[in-house]
This record gives sequence, structure tokens and C-alpha cells, in this order.
Amino acid sequence: MNDPFFFDHQKTAQFGRRHAVPRVCVIDGKPHIRTFLAETLEELGFITWQCGRMSDVRGAVADFGPDLVVLGRLMPESDVTKTLHLLASDDFAGKVMLFGGRASLALLALHELGENSGLAMLPPLGTPFRDGDLHENLSSFLPVRPAPSLPIDVGEALRNGWLELWYEPKIDLREMSLRGADATTRIRHPYWGILSPASFIPEDDSDLRALSEFVVDRVMADWVYFTEGRRPIEMTVHLPKEALESSDFIDRMCLQLPDHAALARLTVEISSPDVSRNPALVRTAAKQLEAYNVGISIADVMAESSWVDVVDFPIAELQVQGGFINGCADDRDKQTACEMALSIAERLGARTIAKGIEQTADCRAVCKMGFDLGQGSLFAKPMEMHKFARTMLRRHPASSG
Repeated sequence: MNDPFFFDHQKTAQFGRRHAVPRVCVIDGKPHIRTFLAETLEELGFITWQCGRMSDVRGAVADFGPDLVVLGRLMPESDVTKTLHLLASDDFAGKVMLFGGRASLALLALHELGENSGLAMLPPLGTPFRDGDLHENLSSFLPVRPAPSLPIDVGEALRNGWLELWYEPKIDLREMSLRGADATTRIRHPYWGILSPASFIPEDDSDLRALSEFVVDRVMADWVYFTEGRRPIEMTVHLPKEALESSDFIDRMCLQLPDHAALARLTVEISSPDVSRNPALVRTAAKQLEAYNVGISIADVMAESSWVDVVDFPIAELQVQGGFINGCADDRDKQTACEMALSIAERLGARTIAKGIEQTADCRAVCKMGFDLGQGSLFAKPMEMHKFARTMLRRHPASSG
């Protein structure tokens, strides 16, 4: 086999253990550095483990079975040297990457020490670095992430504590400031790594209810955490239409709204096809939500259009998906579709969101057309809640509601 990941996996896997995606142990004495590296590596597809003390390295490597060890040079140099000798004496068969000052003589000397000790050393990663630098260092190591052969059962994920919420920033396109966060579910699976909603499904209505309750409970807690000592931000939560069929669930959700001065409006996202197929349900739910100042955000507005005639219930937002946004700067047909959505939104008194913005030219185009909000990788990808709080809220301290 020429696949470097498969080769390393064969050497590092213990009996009965199989890795679908590579595992990395991040070793550094500073918690914020470990967390930063772990989050960055998880976005590349790794399953991570953090270790802060040299005395814990042997146990962490034995228990976790990493395919890669990232060793920070911000630890005492003697600890780095001891860790390299420890890995070599234990015949660690994975790869090792040192992380520290850019092209420093000490970093290069430690790298050479690792090679002379028989360890498979990746090029050292100097600081500061860009995401591209890290990806280039790991390009020969990273596998193509496989998809689960079967969808992951939501009930199993809930029972095992694998579910978590990630947040994608919503940007005010007029002020280019943070307006809010779009909450989306992820599974942190011990075998498959980080999975998006496309890879897991609820088995029955009880799973849907439990998933919806989990999402609401987590969003409310995270929302308060995000807004402590800061300006207001809005929150959007994704719920299945089945959740809206229960007036008890809606009341429970709305009664959980925290009493906090920095909490701006909550919106509940549902898909355009669901609105089209269930106009009476959406009308009833929207009016019940409006009583609590909770709005409805319609996704995939270009997917179906028959629901547009249903104008006797409140809609807070219309979302135009990335298929119509990507390349719209140079595509007149896409611009026409966007302008139609903007016209519908004006008729309904709703805000508009351009989703999936990836290019600066498309961002300028949607701003010129008059979209209110934007989301997409040009601003930031979805991220776990602590990273969202650190990066987006620090970057946009003066966001307004």
C-alpha cells in the first residue's frame, strides 16, 4: 500500500483498534496553545487528544494510539528532548511534528534529534503560521476523510454524549460586523471524527424530539455565554418541522429564553419545502412564536415557490443558498434569481441572508444587490462554541443588534 496514512495506521494500531480518520496527540504545557492546535487539526479531519505534562505522555500515547504527535517547543526544552527520547524508546511508529519559533536553530536541532533517534519527523511548523502552512506540512499524511458506511443513529449519539453545537457567524453586510450566530449540530464520533448533519439521522419521532430538546437547551446556555459583557447578538436554531407540530415544545423553548439584556432576537430555521407542504402548520407555529418575539427563517427559498403566496403569517428572514450566491458576481442568471428573492422578501417584510459566500467579488455583488446579512467561508466556517467566542466575538466587539 502506498497510502501513507494506511501504512502508519497499520504500524500504530493496537489489537482490536481501527482508525477511520487519523488521530493526533497535541503535547504542550500551555492550555490555550493545545486548544488552538487541536481545533485547527480537527478542522482538517483529525481526532485529537491533548496532553499538558511530560509525565502523562506515555499513558496518552498508549491509551489514545495516535498516528501523529504534535510537540510544542514552548514546553521547557529539556521536556521536549525527554519526550522525543521517550517516544523513540517506546518504538512510536507514527509521525512527530515539532511546533515553535519560526526556523529557530533550537527547533531545527530538536528536529534533527528526533530523526537521529529513529522517529519519523514531519517538517517543523514555525510560528506564526497560516492554515495553508499546516495543511502543506501534513499533505502527505492526511487521508481523504471517509464517509460513514451507514448514517449515525441520533439516539446513539445522544446516549453517548457525541452531539455538540457549532456556530457559523452571520455578518451584517452593511457594517461588516457580527450580527449573530447560526447554530448547527455536529457529532464528535470516536471512530469517524467530526460529522455534519448529513451523516446522521434520527430513527423515530422520539429521537427527533430528544434532538430538538438537546439543541434548544444547548443554544440557550451557549447564547448567554456568548453575550456576557458584550453587545447583543442574534441566534438562529435549526429545528425539524416535527418540533413545530407540538405547541408544548414551542412553549417550552420560548419559556427557556434567557432574561438577558444582550440577547437579541431568536429565529427558528425551517426549509422552504416544509413550508410549501405544511402551510397551515407553519402559519400556526409562526404566530405562536411571534408572541414570544421569535421569528421564522426560511431556508432554500429558491427550492420551491408555491409557499410565497402564503403571506398571512410573519417571516423574519429569507435565505438564498450558496448555489445562487457562488459566482453571482459574473452570472446574470444568478443575479436575476437573487433579485427575485429580494423582491419576495420586501413584499413579506423579511430580511435577506446570502449563504455560502466564498469570494470577495460575490460579497460585493450581494452587498450591491441589497442583501442584509451574509454567511460563508469568506467570513468563517462553522466552529465549536469556544472557538466562536474567542475568534468572532473578539474580532467584532462592537456588533449591534
